Amino acid sequence: MMTLSEVLQDCRLIIPEIILVVTLCVVVLADVVLPRRHSPLTGWIVLAGLTLALSVLLMGYDFARAEFVFSSIGQDSGGPQYGFSRMIVVDKLSDFFKVIFILGTIGVVIFSMRSVELKDYRHGEYYTLLLASVLGGAFMVSSNNFLMLVLALETLSMSSYVLVGYLKHNRLSAEASLKYVLYGAVASGVMLFGVSYIYGMAGTLEINQALLGIAMNEDSGIAVLMAFVLVIAGLGFKMAAVPFHFWCPDVYQGAPTPITAFLAVVSQAAGFSALLRVLLPLFAVEGTFIPDDVLAIRGSLLAVIEMAHLPLLFWILSVATMTLGNLVAIRQTDIKRLLAYSSIAHAGYLLMGLTVFNNDALEAMLFYFAVYLFMNLGAFLVVIVVMNKTGSSDLAAYRGLAWRNPFLFIMMFVFLISLTGLPPTAGFIGKLKLFEVIVGAGTSAGGTAFTSESLFYYSLAIIGALNTAVSLYYYMKVAKIMAFERPDEEGDFPVGLFDRAYLLVYFIPVMFLIIEFGPLLDMITLFQR
Repeated sequence: MMTLSEVLQDCRLIIPEIILVVTLCVVVLADVVLPRRHSPLTGWIVLAGLTLALSVLLMGYDFARAEFVFSSIGQDSGGPQYGFSRMIVVDKLSDFFKVIFILGTIGVVIFSMRSVELKDYRHGEYYTLLLASVLGGAFMVSSNNFLMLVLALETLSMSSYVLVGYLKHNRLSAEASLKYVLYGAVASGVMLFGVSYIYGMAGTLEINQALLGIAMNEDSGIAVLMAFVLVIAGLGFKMAAVPFHFWCPDVYQGAPTPITAFLAVVSQAAGFSALLRVLLPLFAVEGTFIPDDVLAIRGSLLAVIEMAHLPLLFWILSVATMTLGNLVAIRQTDIKRLLAYSSIAHAGYLLMGLTVFNNDALEAMLFYFAVYLFMNLGAFLVVIVVMNKTGSSDLAAYRGLAWRNPFLFIMMFVFLISLTGLPPTAGFIGKLKLFEVIVGAGTSAGGTAFTSESLFYYSLAIIGALNTAVSLYYYMKVAKIMAFERPDEEGDFPVGLFDRAYLLVYFIPVMFLIIEFGPLLDMITLFQR
């Protein structure tokens, strides 16, 4: 049993999470005390808490030397630190994703404060659930134990179920929440079943040691594959990967638009971060940020890849996810459903990186997550602005937007071509790095000759490129509606000064990162010691 001094020592590792918990409690009290249930003060309290938590994370980054020092969260070096009986691990992977989660949630809070959809609903409860969700995501990426991972996943999921159905008098919102709960319950049960397989084979729930125990069991190939399939099914639900995606379009359409943005960025990233945490030992390369105890079992873990056929499993998931997401998106007439299938397709692109177990693939995926944050939230901000004015998420609401408000048209157009992966946007660099890793793996496998292994990677790159071409069609369909179709209503489409300024907050990184993406890449390559 841990002593009080040990608990307090370990609490230094989770200061950002403690700040989120304190903020959550303050919001609950403020909601009780304040006379107005729609008071904007609760939103500002949440923004203050999130900003403080983000500052604590970034204070551990030495911008002058371009390296993490972790001085602010009780760490003596950039190495991983374990706490709470090794249930929690704090390292550069966890800090990177926590920054993504908090930045995404800050954007969602501001979206919520600007959204007309939520004006008649109690804000304190809403922000409390939002904080609980991001708290669950933060603990997911810091989990060093399958039990902790499941608890964190449920914290994120249960809060999200309520947030999706927060528009209580809206039939679509209630229906979306019910579907989300049903699919989520099944996914959680399936994942727990997979964890029980892993525990049965390894005799431990600590992630790294469990993988080592599996690797030592040479005659369990089918059982290992089954266990990984079940665990990936549970996390694939959060990632909106095919065939665990059925909830996604209806939930995205029915949820409040700020929550749709939260699910598309924070919740989806949380699912990927948890999967990366489980698979992290398989990316272990000497000289990286990965701890020595994981590096020591790298050789044994190669057997896990062979037994579970993980590259082939992720190849199938990636191809199915990106292909279905892009093809079905073509037929959508609702912008929120279109962006839902778009997020499914992007999950497929990210799954491409999981077919290559090396450090370059890990860095490419992290870079893509950072870029995806800006371009996806930017697109959703335009959706919120249009919905505030028209009350509709139908594509017909965007007719003639280029003439009614050229500024809004330019913003949306840039976010769309970035989501496609075209220059001169950051989305182009993100996809280029992913494809570079896949093609590089094929070249390394076959050299100048074509082998079955090289064709494995080349075929994935070709399918990814074809899917990018397909996505161009439906993204440009939105641009065509904005530029060439006559609006249902004549007259200007006014956008406030704050919304214009906030759109630029996302527009500038999307355009600037293609010119100077070195600093972001340097931060990610700091996973090198």
